[in-house]
Amino acid sequence: MLVWQPSFAQEALTTRYSQSELLKNWALSHCLALVYKDDVVKNDARATASAYLEYGKQSVEIYHEIDEIAKKYSGLKYNGSISSDFNTMKCIDFIHDRELNELIKRRVEK
Repeated sequence: MLVWQPSFAQEALTTRYSQSELLKNWALSHCLALVYKDDVVKNDARATASAYLEYGKQSVEIYHEIDEIAKKYSGLKYNGSISSDFNTMKCIDFIHDRELNELIKRRVEK
């Protein structure tokens, strides 16, 4: 008798990410936790950020510096043709921010 148990859970790629990628992923997750009010979304984003922090090898100071940049973006007011806070867009723009990317490039421990 053969027993087949499908496995649908995907192993996280966290161990494959470079330190720069881990920081950017932390930055995005942290930003999402800042901008969303819904507890389910906020708590998931916080848990995700925590996971990236655990795998990172950077000093705590860089996370504080990234937080300061994230706060700038979370406070922005975006407008569009539809009524929305565009919170996800703020965070996407944040991870493409020149200041953030230069900080990561300058401070990351390889």
